[in-house]
Amino acid sequence: REGEFAKKLTEEVFRELKKAYLVVSDCLVSVDNHVDAIMEMIGAQTSETRIIGIHGMGGIGKTTIAKIIYNQLSNNFEDRCFLSNIREMSERKGMECLQNQLISEILKDKSMDIRNIDDGIKIIKDRLSNKRVLVLLDDVHEKNHTDALVRERNWFGKGSRLIITTRNKEVLDVLEVDDRYEVNGMDLDQSLQLFSKHAFRSDSPLDEYIDQSKKAIDIAGGLPLALEIIGSLLSRTEKKKWDLTLKKLENIPHAEVQSKLKISYDVLDSRQKHIFLDIACLFIGYDKDILVHFWDKFNFFPEDAIEVLQNTSLIKIIEDNEVWMHDQVRDFGREIVRQESNMKIEKQTRVWDHKQGFDLLRKHK
Repeated sequence: REGEFAKKLTEEVFRELKKAYLVVSDCLVSVDNHVDAIMEMIGAQTSETRIIGIHGMGGIGKTTIAKIIYNQLSNNFEDRCFLSNIREMSERKGMECLQNQLISEILKDKSMDIRNIDDGIKIIKDRLSNKRVLVLLDDVHEKNHTDALVRERNWFGKGSRLIITTRNKEVLDVLEVDDRYEVNGMDLDQSLQLFSKHAFRSDSPLDEYIDQSKKAIDIAGGLPLALEIIGSLLSRTEKKKWDLTLKKLENIPHAEVQSKLKISYDVLDSRQKHIFLDIACLFIGYDKDILVHFWDKFNFFPEDAIEVLQNTSLIKIIEDNEVWMHDQVRDFGREIVRQESNMKIEKQTRVWDHKQGFDLLRKHK
């Protein structure tokens, strides 16, 4: 019995440690300065609750930086929670689902059943106000997101740390955060290093690729997501085709990252495109094996397709075998579906907003 108890205890400890640690890319460049500056804002020694906002455009690296900070702080907090892709999850499952995750992870009680947003707010205020917590809210987009989760700092115990990533600075203004940090693009040296990690699996370009590499980072404009995707695309491209690919990229307006993503999308075959759009619209956060089983029935060769999508940095498989997609890539995929239907919701091949889905079902009763 003692051996069985020890085994169960070890498994439980391992599960908690795994839950606490957030997976980040191995291909990181020059994030230490960002992390150090934000850690200073967080003020690890003060006993007051602090709310810190990290903002910047999509694909700039906010989530990666926030995950590193969360990992560094985790050991100092018994109660912690990471809520990922809040904009996506609120559309797909509603704010009640996110409230339920916040409460159940901090209280370590999976029996919670949040009936509505007001019910969730009351439970957060009543049950978490004496808990010193670490909470990371990723991709907050609207005021109603923070209203339902962290509207008042006294909802949590003294010494709590709340970290928010967003593309929308107004969210931070309304919440009256204690401090905010803007993540800007990479300089030329940093860009070249990150691009090289994905294109050549090294910190610098091969000698015969130096000119093309400089052109590629100029096109990416210091945006880590674009550098990663362009680098991954070119790593799978013959040298004689690099100039043609770069010429296509060069003709795309600098700020339009979604148009840059189209280069990676265009090289996919029809089955791979179908799977990419399915993920972008419906299956972010799902278990990869379940999705493979689903697509197998349609003879889409999903294992091969998923490998191609990973190699081109359009998706990643993260902890717990979940399919992950960057919000910029997700938005790009959804825009394709909108354009294919001439912006008419009733003609879309995929509908991801649950309210729009219910409305369509009611109309077709």
